[in-house]
Amino acid sequence: MPAMPDRRSVLRVGLAATLPAAVAVAAAPPAQAGTSKLREADVTRWMDRYLKAWQTKDADLAASLFTRDAVYQAVPGLADQMFRGRDEIHEYWTGVTASQAGMSGIQGRPFVSGNRADIEIWVTMQIPSETDGSMQWVTLIETNILTFATPTLCSSNIEYNQILDGKISPPHGWGHF
Repeated sequence: MPAMPDRRSVLRVGLAATLPAAVAVAAAPPAQAGTSKLREADVTRWMDRYLKAWQTKDADLAASLFTRDAVYQAVPGLADQMFRGRDEIHEYWTGVTASQAGMSGIQGRPFVSGNRADIEIWVTMQIPSETDGSMQWVTLIETNILTFATPTLCSSNIEYNQILDGKISPPHGWGHF
């Protein structure tokens, strides 16, 4: 797999994705026959595990959150940032979290429609500086557009994010619509 570019140098979509994400989820088709009804609580539990996997750099846990044939788009539209299946997701997570430190994340309230959801996360962490390699704080504000095969397994994750320099707290009322 080719080296992964620094996400800050690839895409700075940010919070502008929130409204299109909500529209995309609202327009989503209903859950397929035989699929359990997805609830806010299911998405919240799933995201709790996602954030725990990130915080602990547990690629096994991260990969276990997805179906065997899941599609994970870390940067939509870039082929080298699309990962298919648990093995590729595992490899991506191992690499992308390796140089991160002090990660802390919170989630907003998910928006659920059928078997699809979007959810915002607010993450602070330290990453190596692009200039001298010293560790610097950044804040990542991300919207995840998720499709679930079951209430515990995600079959598609599309991420839109904004990375800001510094350790920034979310504003009052963030994550609640």
